[in-house]
Amino acid sequence: MRHTGQPSWRLSVSSPFGLYIGLYVREAAGLRPPAAVDLPALDPPVELRADLVALAVPAAAQQWAAWWDRELARQEGPERGFFSPDARFGDGAELDALVRACMPDAARWASAARDDRRPEPTPHGERDAAGRPRAGAYRTDDWSPPVPVGTESALVRTVEAELGRKARAFDLTITQLPLAAPVGWRPSPHHLLVSRALRADPAAYRAWLTPILREVA
Repeated sequence: MRHTGQPSWRLSVSSPFGLYIGLYVREAAGLRPPAAVDLPALDPPVELRADLVALAVPAAAQQWAAWWDRELARQEGPERGFFSPDARFGDGAELDALVRACMPDAARWASAARDDRRPEPTPHGERDAAGRPRAGAYRTDDWSPPVPVGTESALVRTVEAELGRKARAFDLTITQLPLAAPVGWRPSPHHLLVSRALRADPAAYRAWLTPILREVA
């Protein structure tokens, strides 16, 4: 979303496919990375997979935490977009092995979670809709807001009315996570993490986001 005129501002909302892949892997394998990256339960829920437990070694958990931190930091640079874990890009062999072991189901769950649909159970290793095996890294920056487009823009206009002026130029990225709890974080001044449950609650989302918009505007 972009406000035209002077000064200008940019506010974008994303549900990144690559990030969702990583979240599925974490939950399905039962990885327990450092508490700093602990997250509430996913929605739709992901069951622990016995076939992945042997691959969920401590090194994989550490690599997942490092991958998560790198992906959040990426949003502050010129190359935005979340990438799923991949050893070819320095994310670690143990974590890469986990991703490859469950990529078909991870991709399927991520697609359903981004579409706000509950996935139907299917055998592990199923091929995609075109009959191709799902494997490899997903490097996309897809946009899929589950609430009416313009929600954030309307809040900016409300803040402008409160301030009695147009908003200053700012650039804010909101990353929506498939979490069941209504929670949100601000990992950096220009990047917000928000659960789908919070963003789907207009009053709670307004109360959480408005103070941030007042600060940047």
